[in-house]
Amino acid sequence: MATPTSDELQHESDVLAELSEDDPNSETPALPIIDDFGEPLDKLIPLAIRDNLEPLVDIFEVCPELRWMADSPRFDFPRYGLGRLTLANQLAHAQSLLPKGLYLQIVGVFRPFATQKAMYDIVKEETRKKHPHWSEEFLTQYINVFSAPPIWDTPPPHTTGGAVDLGIVTEDGQRLDFVSPYEMGWDSAPMKIGGLSAEARRNRLLLSEVLTASGLTNFPGEWWHWSYGEPGWALRGNHAFALYGAVPDDQIPDWTPPPIKQHSETMV
Repeated sequence: MATPTSDELQHESDVLAELSEDDPNSETPALPIIDDFGEPLDKLIPLAIRDNLEPLVDIFEVCPELRWMADSPRFDFPRYGLGRLTLANQLAHAQSLLPKGLYLQIVGVFRPFATQKAMYDIVKEETRKKHPHWSEEFLTQYINVFSAPPIWDTPPPHTTGGAVDLGIVTEDGQRLDFVSPYEMGWDSAPMKIGGLSAEARRNRLLLSEVLTASGLTNFPGEWWHWSYGEPGWALRGNHAFALYGAVPDDQIPDWTPPPIKQHSETMV
C-alpha cells in the first residue's frame, strides 16, 4: 500500500483539532473511524504463501511503452521499476489495451523490505507526534491501513514485487484526472468514493478495465494500488495461497530508471 503524505496526515490532524475546538467540554479529540477496506491484518496473517520463485525483471524492458514518474512523491528512498515476471507481462497487456496516446505511468513497483520498514517507522512516528493522545494500539491499527507493516511472513505488497502504484498520462506527460473535485490525498483515495466528477469516474473506470482485464486486482482503499500474487491479491480473490513472498536482498537485481520520455507530474 502506498504511504500517506505529510499533507494527508496533517489533514486528519486538522479535522480532529477542529472537533476539539468546537466542543469546549471535550478533553480529547474523538478518534477517527478506521476503515480497513476489507483487508485487515488478521485476515492476511493466516494466508499461506507458496512463492513460485518468479524473478524480478525490469518492467520497462518487458514493456518500453510504460512511463516512469521522474520525481519521488514521498521520501528520498530509491524507487524501483522491478516486478515479478507475471506482473510485468500483465502491465504490458494493460498498456496494449489503452487508447492510442495514453500510457501507464509507474510510480513504483518493488520495494526492499528494509525500505518498507524505514518508511513505516517514519510515518508511525510522524503520526504519533501529531496525535499524542492516541494509544499505541490504536496508532498501530490506524497506520497499518495506510502503510503495510513490515512483517516478513505477511509481506507488504511492494516487498514481493507483485504490487504497483500507477496512473495514466497523455503523450505529453499530462496526468489524467482521477480525483476532481477532490484534492489528491486520502479523501479521494478510495476507488469507489462518491462525489467524483464525471471525468474522474471515467478515468478510474478506464484504469480499472485495462488492469482487471490483465489479471491485476485493486486494493479498494487506493485507486492507484494494484497487485497480483501477493497476500492482498489472494485475500481479494479468495485464493488458497499467495504466489509471492518478500524478495530477499540477494535476489534483487541492479536497476537503472529509464529515460524520461515526457514531462511527468507528481501523482501519489
